[in-house]
Amino acid sequence: MNNKLLIETFVILLILYRIYILQKFNIKSAADKLFALYYLRNHHPVMAAVIIFYIFEIAAIEFIVLNKVDIPLIFLGMIELFMIYRHIYIPLKTDDKEDYIDTVIKRMFSTLTYTEYTEIKGELYKPQPVWKLYLTEMIVLFFAIWSIEFP
Repeated sequence: MNNKLLIETFVILLILYRIYILQKFNIKSAADKLFALYYLRNHHPVMAAVIIFYIFEIAAIEFIVLNKVDIPLIFLGMIELFMIYRHIYIPLKTDDKEDYIDTVIKRMFSTLTYTEYTEIKGELYKPQPVWKLYLTEMIVLFFAIWSIEFP
C-alpha cells in the first residue's frame, strides 16, 4: 500500500468512527450533537479528543506523511473551533442536557428576552435530517480525499 491509500483509509475510518460514536447517542438535533460531544469530553476524554479534533488530526497526518498542508481542512477546523469547541469546553459539570443547552445559549448571547431564548432553544432542538447533522463530516471527507489525490 502506498502512503496515499493508507492516509485515505485512515481518513475514512476516523470519520466513520466519529459518526458511529455520535450515532450511539441517537442524535436527532443540533442540541443532541453538541451534548453528545460535551458528554464524551466529560466521561471519555481520550475518545473525545479523537472525535472532537478529528479535522486537525487528519490535517496533521496529511502533513506528517504526505508533506501536504491542507488549507481547506485547517479552515474548516478553525470554523469548528470557533463555533463548536468553545461550547464543549466550558467550566460546567452536568449530565443534564437541559442544563447544558441552557448554559450554552446564555453564553452565546448576553442579553436575551424569554421569547428569543425559547426561539433559539427551539431551533437547537428541532429535528434535523441525518445528512444535515453529518454535513461537516462529509465535507471534511471530500476535502481530505481531494487534497490527498490532487496536488
